[in-house]
Amino acid sequence: MNFIPFSLPEINADEINAVSNVLRSGWLTSGPCVNKFESEFTSFLGLKNVEAIAVNSATSGLHLALEAFGVGKGDSVITTTHTFTATAEVIRYLGADPIFVDVCDDSLCIDVSKIEEKVRANTKAIIPVHFAGLSCDMKSIIKIAKKFGLKILEDAAHALPCTFGEQNIGSLKTDATVFSFYANKTMTTGEGGMLITSNKDIANRARVMRLHGIN
Repeated sequence: MNFIPFSLPEINADEINAVSNVLRSGWLTSGPCVNKFESEFTSFLGLKNVEAIAVNSATSGLHLALEAFGVGKGDSVITTTHTFTATAEVIRYLGADPIFVDVCDDSLCIDVSKIEEKVRANTKAIIPVHFAGLSCDMKSIIKIAKKFGLKILEDAAHALPCTFGEQNIGSLKTDATVFSFYANKTMTTGEGGMLITSNKDIANRARVMRLHGIN
């Protein structure tokens, strides 16, 4: 009775029935329910002219996005010191090096005043991490990315829903955003994630790689 669970998802009859309907449908993976989920997710966030790619985890979404950016061996990617291992781990998946920038004391989001000093000739992207419902200073990050020709991949595992100014995270002028549906997140699918992008080339590449090259 004194145990406080780290995460206690709310699972009711609606969720149980939805899962049962999928099991009865004969489509266990990549079926019409996945397509519906992708569509309804973007509608929920009020996103237009974007593409949503459902994946088995936010880690996979981050990995696919960086791969679609063309990040590889010999490159570096800037991210924050305060995040789950996956944010930096996916950079190493591709043979690139994570370059760490400290966080602000008040928000635990990346300290934008320290980003430029970490940019190298081989830096290809920035992964800002929105923390505990607080968005990073995306205006400044976008400005820096434009200055140095860097891609921006938003780690939005903690950002459903979350806004920067009056815009929902996922609708900003960045290259891709990844959400998490892990058990301790605002909305859960048990495991799962969603890659959002307005760049059709990134979306097409991520979809093909999501299914091991099958289109």
